[in-house]
Amino acid sequence: MVVIALVMTALFMGVWYIGKFHDVQASTIQAARYAAWERTVRGSDFPDSRIERQTRARLFSWNRDAYLAEDGIDTGQAWKSQHAVWNDHLADQRLIDAPRDVTVRTASGELPGQGAAKTTEILGDIDSNLAGLTNGEALPRGGKFTSTVTVKLANLAHLQAPLDQMNLTLTERSVIVADNWDASSPGQAALRTRTFTPGGVLKSLDDGFGTVIKEAFALIEPSFKNFHPGQICPDVVPMDRITATTGKANQPVYRGAQPCY
Repeated sequence: MVVIALVMTALFMGVWYIGKFHDVQASTIQAARYAAWERTVRGSDFPDSRIERQTRARLFSWNRDAYLAEDGIDTGQAWKSQHAVWNDHLADQRLIDAPRDVTVRTASGELPGQGAAKTTEILGDIDSNLAGLTNGEALPRGGKFTSTVTVKLANLAHLQAPLDQMNLTLTERSVIVADNWDASSPGQAALRTRTFTPGGVLKSLDDGFGTVIKEAFALIEPSFKNFHPGQICPDVVPMDRITATTGKANQPVYRGAQPCY
């Protein structure tokens, strides 16, 4: 019974730790998916370091407050709080010692396969030509977005050798095939929409010599002063959506000082 008790105790403790490690792995899988999705809507001006900071704060730190756009935890910072499962209560030690032990890397590239590559090339050329004609912005090419999240688990010094030096590292990857047509601002939404708007071809009438032409036509028809071909105003709220709920006049734009582009 003594021998059996020792074996059963070891098995019980092993299952206990495996359960904790598996819970961390589940969050690592979720973090890889989160990072891949973030890369689909983030441009080159949003580096991996920012996605890494957000991933640490949102998926590896226990946060009871609402998430903010600038949430993040730097490499040199310490964890504020974590899930109780991620703590070894026997030694009062975190399984993930510090934020620096969670790293995130992302990448974007062309779709695999010759057929997909050729289709992307043809559609990209059409899109670029349309953007040049309509004064819009061409959609980004590619469509394959990958992420790799690595979590280094702390060694548990109170365990017997060699279990005290396991040097466990969890690595999860996620691959998403998507069209990153999402815009990062109202202005970019307007430019990308104008690419497929026939009126965008006449957008030059709002600039330079086109203004003179409009002023000349306004002598005959005054409404030509308000003629803005190709102009797109995102976030404009329809009149019936405002007056029905607030009783106030329609607001020209949801936010921003320059609503039209």
